[in-house]
Amino acid sequence: MTSATLTSVERDRANRRTAIKLGIAAAAMVGFAYGMVPFYNVFCEALGIDRARPELADVHAAAMRVEFDTNVSNGLPARLTPLEPVVAGRAGGLVKAKFRLENLSDAPLGLRAVPSYAPERAGRFLTKMECFCFNALTLAARETRDVTVVLLVDEQMPAELGAVTLSYTLFPLEDKA
Repeated sequence: MTSATLTSVERDRANRRTAIKLGIAAAAMVGFAYGMVPFYNVFCEALGIDRARPELADVHAAAMRVEFDTNVSNGLPARLTPLEPVVAGRAGGLVKAKFRLENLSDAPLGLRAVPSYAPERAGRFLTKMECFCFNALTLAARETRDVTVVLLVDEQMPAELGAVTLSYTLFPLEDKA
């Protein structure tokens, strides 16, 4: 045998090993892709963001889904949490949601919640009947308060809208001094 023949044999073995490794990698990627669906469902259920709940999937029971999102201005020692992050609604009906508002500081805190909608045009079809965002709020040190939002869904709400996100951002009250 010559060194050129050994090199060719070694090259063939190396190519075969590389092909086997690539085949294993491809099979692992396909397996991972199939494994993502059950993993995603478990992950969403654990976080309470299961969007496949029956009451939300029944198109006759709920013409739309309202999702709540909350944000807090940088440095504001407060927390706003939707007690039910997703609720179902229908045209002409009311949607009621509760939020938990917490002052995380040892001092009284004045704040205001500013709402926004996504998609933006959804705001034309939702009327706030009751909202903690109507007035400035003052929380005592370490106070926790449950606040409510009641929305009237316009009967003209387009069915293709499907889901609406109502987001609240907490801001500190401006110091008038």
